[in-house]
Amino acid sequence: MCGNMIYYKDKRYGFVEFFNEHNGTLVRSNVLLNGVETDKVPTMRSFPELIDVGIMGTCSASKHGICLASGVDCYQNAITMQRPNMTFENFLKILEQCAGRTFQFALGGAGDPNKHEKFEAILRATADYKVIPNLTTSGFEITSEEISLINKFCGAVAVSYYSRLDQHNDETNPMTVTAIKKLIAAGCTTNVHYVLSKESIKEAIRRLHSGFFPEGINAVVFLLYKPVGLASKSKTLSIDDPEYLEFLQLINNGEFPFKIGLDSCQAPAINTFCPSITSDAIEFCDAARFSMYIDCDMRAFPCSFGHDHLQYGVDLNKWSIKQAWNSSQFESFRQAQSLHCKNCSYSPKGCRTCTLDLDLNMCGR
Repeated sequence: MCGNMIYYKDKRYGFVEFFNEHNGTLVRSNVLLNGVETDKVPTMRSFPELIDVGIMGTCSASKHGICLASGVDCYQNAITMQRPNMTFENFLKILEQCAGRTFQFALGGAGDPNKHEKFEAILRATADYKVIPNLTTSGFEITSEEISLINKFCGAVAVSYYSRLDQHNDETNPMTVTAIKKLIAAGCTTNVHYVLSKESIKEAIRRLHSGFFPEGINAVVFLLYKPVGLASKSKTLSIDDPEYLEFLQLINNGEFPFKIGLDSCQAPAINTFCPSITSDAIEFCDAARFSMYIDCDMRAFPCSFGHDHLQYGVDLNKWSIKQAWNSSQFESFRQAQSLHCKNCSYSPKGCRTCTLDLDLNMCGR
């Protein structure tokens, strides 16, 4: 570690990484041969660089229906499934295994992580182990104390945009905007998570054209609606939807007062339809290669959207994270993904489509 930079060398796969703990920038080399960088892109890490830690088993926001009111159907099934939150002791077990190897924890789960009963202890412990926590929240009933903790310990915070525009261009859920303004005023690096579905795509285009996002945000990250949990395949966008292609063209050509991000499920579409965005700037699917998900019951999965695909799950009450990473369950996930994309010219560059049977083939190939 040097200044704000954390250094990691992967001896097994032959590359190095530098992670800026201040701004979250990750630089990964190509595969090195005798100390010289080749043109081969690393396809896997010996241990996950990022872990999505689902510390929440319950959700207070869902009980008030704010997500459903905005057209977002919970992929975690939080309305009908109420489980105990991850214990602090189990969280520490994860941290202890990740020290010196994992750069970031994305805190989440079925509810807002800032409502965890041990929220402060979790953030302090994460900092002690030199892992950078980030989190996503609905902003529902967020307190000044929680905001202060987020500002002190978190690299960034994302607010799920549970609001829509009415016919007068007013927000249907002012609470979302208020939470964002409070976080920005406190000095938090604040992003917006906006879910793209057949019901919201036109509004997303409208917002980008007219600037209908809160002033001062760092980025808008557009997340593809996924038919998991309470979600329906009928609302899922496809690469053939004209509104989605219009959205991609706008992203490709537009200039905005904030950064634009898209989740890795859309990476094949960006790779194909957004020529002005270089492949170096695209975040391809890292599931079971550079990242994993751990739920509140201490089950490890390649991806949080595959938490109901039990064939890929590993019980961390019985096995270590390292063992899960090298397990037959995770390897079968990787093989299925490689097989799906084996004949594609973009595959060696890191492009991978979804293999979770969610009808999310966004590459058009």
